[in-house]
Amino acid sequence: MENNSIIALGAILIGLVLCFSGFKLQKLVITLVWFIIGFGIARYVCPYFTDSSSIKLIVEIIAGILLGSIGFKLEKLALMIAVAYLVYKSFGSYINGFDPNINLIIRIVVSLVIGGLATLFIKPILIVVSALGGTALIKEYLTVLLNVSPSVMGVILVVLLIAGIVMQFKTS
Repeated sequence: MENNSIIALGAILIGLVLCFSGFKLQKLVITLVWFIIGFGIARYVCPYFTDSSSIKLIVEIIAGILLGSIGFKLEKLALMIAVAYLVYKSFGSYINGFDPNINLIIRIVVSLVIGGLATLFIKPILIVVSALGGTALIKEYLTVLLNVSPSVMGVILVVLLIAGIVMQFKTS
C-alpha cells in the first residue's frame, strides 16, 4: 500500500470516529477543529511573508497548536467563536443592500449573536459538527482509495452523516 493510501485510510478512520463518537470526544474534537483552523489561517497568511516551505510548515503547526490549546481550555468561548466565524463566512454574502461598513457590522453582530446562542445548545451542536467534520474528512480522502462518482459519494456522505448524528444522540 502506498503512502497516500495509508494516509487516506487513517483519515477515513478518524472521520468515522468523529462521525459516530465525536460528542464523547468533544474536547479532542474541539482541539482538532481549532488546530485545523489555526493551521489553515497560517497556510493562508504565510505565503505573504516567506517562500520557505519548511518555515511555512513550522508556522502552520505552531499556529494550529496555539489555537488548538485555546479551543481546549475555553470550550464554550471556542464554540461561540467557531460558530460565529462559520456563520460570518457562510451567510455573510446573503446580507446585501447596505453600505459596506453597515454590512460588515450587521454580519459581525449577527454572527456573534448566533455564536452566543450556540453555547446554549452545545450538545446538539457538537454532535452535528463532529458528524459533519467526520463526513467532510471522509469525503476528502475516500476518492484517494476509491473511484466514486459524485452522486454515489453524496449518498454515502448523507447516510454516514444521518447515521452518525442518530448514533451520537442515542449513545450520549
